[in-house]
Amino acid sequence: MFRSRFKPKHGGEIGITLNGDYGYPWDANNPEDIAAVERKLEFAIAWFADPIYHGRYPDSMRAQLGDRLPTFTDDEIASIKGSNDFYGMNHYCSHFIKSRAPQPAPLTDIEGNLECLFFDKDGTPVGKETQSPWLRPNAPGFRKLLNWISERYDHPRILVTEFGTSIKDENELKYPEILNDEFRCEYFRTYIRAMAEAIAQDGVDVFGALCWSLMDNYEWSEGYETRFGVCYVDYDGGQKRYPKKSATDTKGIFEQYMGKA
Repeated sequence: MFRSRFKPKHGGEIGITLNGDYGYPWDANNPEDIAAVERKLEFAIAWFADPIYHGRYPDSMRAQLGDRLPTFTDDEIASIKGSNDFYGMNHYCSHFIKSRAPQPAPLTDIEGNLECLFFDKDGTPVGKETQSPWLRPNAPGFRKLLNWISERYDHPRILVTEFGTSIKDENELKYPEILNDEFRCEYFRTYIRAMAEAIAQDGVDVFGALCWSLMDNYEWSEGYETRFGVCYVDYDGGQKRYPKKSATDTKGIFEQYMGKA
């Protein structure tokens, strides 16, 4: 983690943490796909952040959901608007977004009447395959999403609470070969550089970042076969921990692009 310009106001800070992926239009020349990218971000992020920063739900959600979307009383707006001190950002990857319009959205739709895909119209992948079926790294999307959040919410202080990657078939490797996780090092190298560019060139106020994860762990429905840690955990050898290449390289990457912690 790095820290800069982080000064708690009243002995503590309150923030909301939201997960968000960036989106590119599946067909860059199709206005429907271009509009769907914004809708995707609003359904994934603005659904929860807009009430806090703007006191209302996004217009795209109101248009699709109508009176199924709750309204806020004046007292509720006064209570929640501006109630947090920083924005917590979980981010891992990006997708290509394909609109389903003009077909109406199903009543159960929660994404904005669209598809999230790994390949664009021409078959170009958004990133390399990983062990996680939902994750393909795309560092430029990280920078773009930092800018989207900054611009939409009037340049809030941002804490990147999670970012990281699994590696295809990493769990099949044996010790000590598994410690050479260059794919993960490159992920952090490109993502941290993108974050530094967002700060230095775009004026995004990021005051800290935490990698996921310190150690290999139980990854939801993927269980123990998917590893995110910068430290290898030997599940069959008494849970012993061994630092991977990324454990030492990430420190140097942060220092190179962000300055010393």
